[in-house]
Amino acid sequence: MTTDSRTWFYTTPEPRPYYIEERVNQTLWKNRLQTLYMNCTKATTPIQMEGTWQGSPVRFEWQPGKYFILTTAQESKELIGVMRQILMIRPSLSYGSPDGMHVVEWHTDGGSNRWTELQGKPQYQGLRRLRKD
Repeated sequence: MTTDSRTWFYTTPEPRPYYIEERVNQTLWKNRLQTLYMNCTKATTPIQMEGTWQGSPVRFEWQPGKYFILTTAQESKELIGVMRQILMIRPSLSYGSPDGMHVVEWHTDGGSNRWTELQGKPQYQGLRRLRKD
């Protein structure tokens, strides 16, 4: 099965964990992330997945066609770069979460509303705008 983000991010996938896992994992493996395996923990919007990459936790959350959130233990330019290629858009913003994780968000609308929502909140450390639309 050949798949890409059009089958799970740009369209709403069938809410069956196995199908979501198959599509997302095949996309990851096809894009040089063969050691990352994601498990679907929530198959309805917002869809959530968890996995481990290079010994560190990785979480995905997304609402099809709207936003994608990557959460990792520390910033990984390699993983961010591959997700940028997979999603076919530049990331919108990044920050440190209250639980000490590194978060990067992609928004199909550019992320202006999310930027405004997070600005000035001290629990989001190092908030950076990566894309302005």
